[in-house]
Amino acid sequence: MRPHHLAWTIFWIPVIAVHGAYFIGLWEGVAFRCIPYIEGCTTISRAAREGNAIFFFRGLMMPIAAALILFWYMQSKWLAMITQKRQVHIFAIGTLGAIFLILYVDFLGTSGDFNRFLRRHGVIVYFAATVLAQMLSIYSLHKLGDALDRKLRRYMNMQVGLIMLCWVVGMANLTFKEMGFLWAYDAENIIEWHFALYMSLYYPLAAFMWKRTGFDWQLSVKK
Repeated sequence: MRPHHLAWTIFWIPVIAVHGAYFIGLWEGVAFRCIPYIEGCTTISRAAREGNAIFFFRGLMMPIAAALILFWYMQSKWLAMITQKRQVHIFAIGTLGAIFLILYVDFLGTSGDFNRFLRRHGVIVYFAATVLAQMLSIYSLHKLGDALDRKLRRYMNMQVGLIMLCWVVGMANLTFKEMGFLWAYDAENIIEWHFALYMSLYYPLAAFMWKRTGFDWQLSVKK
C-alpha cells in the first residue's frame, strides 16, 4: 500500500459510511426519503444513527479516525519534503480534528444532554480543525509560488476552490439566518451535506500530489 492509497481510502470510506448508513435507514423504513444534497430532509448525524445504520457507520468511521491521524502525519512529512520547513502544526491540528471525530462517532446515537453536547461539539471541532489543517497545508504550498510544480499548483488551486466553497456555503447560511429567512434553517441540512463532500474531496487531490512527487513511506521516515 502506497501513501496515496491511504489518502484515497480516507476519501472513499466516509463516503460509503455516510451514504450507506442513509440507504440502510431507507431500507429499514426509519429514514426520510429524499435527495439530501437537494432537499435536506435529514442531517448526516440523523441519517447515521437511525436503526442499524449506526453500527455500519461506527464500524467504518472509527478506523478512519485513526487513519486520519496517519494521514496528517504523512501530509506534514510531505510538506516538509516540498517546502524544506517543519510542518508539525499541521499534524497537530489535523490530529485534533481526528480525535474529536472519534468523540462524535462514539456518542452518536446516545441520549442525554451531556452526550448531545459532546456529540455536537465533537463534530464542530472535527470540521473546523480539519478544514484549518487543509487551509494551512495549502498556504504552505502557496508560499512556494512559481517554484511549485505546474501540476501540483493546479491541484492546489482545486483545493483552494473546495475550501472557498466550504466557506461560501457556510457564511451564506449564517447570513440568511441573521436576516431572518426561515428557510435558511431547512437549508442548513443541505449545506452540511455539501460541506462534508467538499471537505472530503481534498484527499483525492492530496493523493494525486503525493503520487506526482513519488512520495513513499521511506521518504516520510527520512524527513
